Amino acid sequence: MRTKLAIAVKLALDAGREILKLYRREMQVDQKADEGPVTAADRSADRLIREGLRASFPEDAVLTEESPDRLDRLSSRRLWIVDPLDGTRQFVKGVDEFAVMIGLAIDGVPRLGVVHLPAERLTYAGADGEGVFEIDASGSRRPVEIEPWNGGREPIAVAVGRSSAGSRTCRVVEALGSTRIVRSGSVGRKAMLIMSGQADAYFTLGTRSRHWDSCAPEALIRLAGGRFTDTTGRGIVYNTEQTRNERGLLACRRGLTGSVVAAVRSVAGPSTDGSSNA
Repeated sequence: MRTKLAIAVKLALDAGREILKLYRREMQVDQKADEGPVTAADRSADRLIREGLRASFPEDAVLTEESPDRLDRLSSRRLWIVDPLDGTRQFVKGVDEFAVMIGLAIDGVPRLGVVHLPAERLTYAGADGEGVFEIDASGSRRPVEIEPWNGGREPIAVAVGRSSAGSRTCRVVEALGSTRIVRSGSVGRKAMLIMSGQADAYFTLGTRSRHWDSCAPEALIRLAGGRFTDTTGRGIVYNTEQTRNERGLLACRRGLTGSVVAAVRSVAGPSTDGSSNA
């Protein structure tokens, strides 16, 4: 896993540099059908990572957001799952809240993850047997462990999307008894706020997120000692024909899953609908 992780980190950093070359510059923004915006930065990073993975691991399958999904991947035990630019809306607006995400699922379970935040020059990386590290701009590595929720007097800090004001998301936060809301773009960046200690939980009731939004963050959160499920508390199985996270996403400190699931159920019922608060 060490070699795989080193290559994934390098590809994420290289893609981040390509993205920053186009950041805050005038560019064409295209709209994908029901999937949000896409730019030259998305496509360039996608191509760089996809070609790098296939050159390094020719026997593995690759699934990326910006390339056609080849269902022959279903016969592979190892699937690299890539979001080359998570948070394209923030990227287009010139907001520093976007990420490059590379995950590796083996037999449907995330085993390796890299979430690189190019504008913040910060990277989270980890794999089975290797631990999880925060890597700064100088290359220095700091081990990361997510402490369990201690049930203290401070309200739970919840990471939510920037467009969630007045939505069911806020009602779930209220049901948790929380007054501490941390707003951010990018699914991966919101999950990494738990890694950095700035948030205790992140959830989305939306159903638009895909496996490339969750694979790398899930690997990191779980390897660091946290919990990552859908909003019913069930695990997510990767390398399936359906790639949509139809029951939303939930990441949190150990000891909080039940509370968040109960709060979601009190607001949204036993299952989520199609609203998007990712």
